[in-house]
Amino acid sequence: MNSLIQLLIDGTLTGGVYACVAIGLSLSFGIMRIFNWAQGDTYMMAMFILYVLIGKTSMHPYLAIAIMVPLMFLYGSALQKYVLNPLVMRTKERESLDVMLTTAGVSYVIYNLAVFIFSSNAKSVDTPISGKMFNFGSISISQGKVFAFISILLVTIGLEMLLRKTEIGRALRATSQDKETAQLMGMNNVKLYNLANGLNHACIGLAACVMIPMYTVSPASGQTFGFKSLIVVVLGGKGSVPGALLGGIILGLVEVLGAYYFNNVIAQMMIFGLFALILFLKPNGLLSKEKS
Repeated sequence: MNSLIQLLIDGTLTGGVYACVAIGLSLSFGIMRIFNWAQGDTYMMAMFILYVLIGKTSMHPYLAIAIMVPLMFLYGSALQKYVLNPLVMRTKERESLDVMLTTAGVSYVIYNLAVFIFSSNAKSVDTPISGKMFNFGSISISQGKVFAFISILLVTIGLEMLLRKTEIGRALRATSQDKETAQLMGMNNVKLYNLANGLNHACIGLAACVMIPMYTVSPASGQTFGFKSLIVVVLGGKGSVPGALLGGIILGLVEVLGAYYFNNVIAQMMIFGLFALILFLKPNGLLSKEKS
């Protein structure tokens, strides 16, 4: 019984880790209908920035949140303003192929710069909470994963309140439904898109800070988390912030339980099977409000 409880806790917390990277992607897709193929590599870039920052200053990764979140917000806003907006605003398509190809190009650039600067070897930093556990009898819980899960839960609540309870949130939702009509009603689509992508990248910065005590970083890290972010967004519902958290938890549970009762290969096959099943039965995701 204790082993099952341990597995369920590990799976839930691991799912929260995956949701850390995916939640911003779900937000930006919901507002702009842009799928950012550079999501994983942007996370990898943030991890390498932290690797250098912590290595040079010995700063606690949680204190680095005060630096990384604003820095990534500014990067995301600038990327949207100067690179993506010219493509988004000139097309009437809800999901522009030009934008997806551009973000794929950004991903390629980030990956190759990381290989050039840091090589392809995995790197890690030693932090005060690396390897630390909460112990409750025979049950052990990673302190880092607990903090990551609490952080993503607070971000989920905060983003939902922003979208549902504020004028800016209502403007973002109106723009997501019909950008031309929203613009005619006086909403500045360009600034709203800058804000949405800035929030997406701020979430990535937070994810990097809470995850660097637990994970090594290499140029390949982006591919792993980028693909799992895609699965999380599809599972939870494209554009649903709570859905990203739910999708992450489902993915984490399937991965941990599958690896324990079978093996890692079977666990990955189960994830792909679940991914295909959701696409077939409910293509807009579990919590999406869009009609299939």
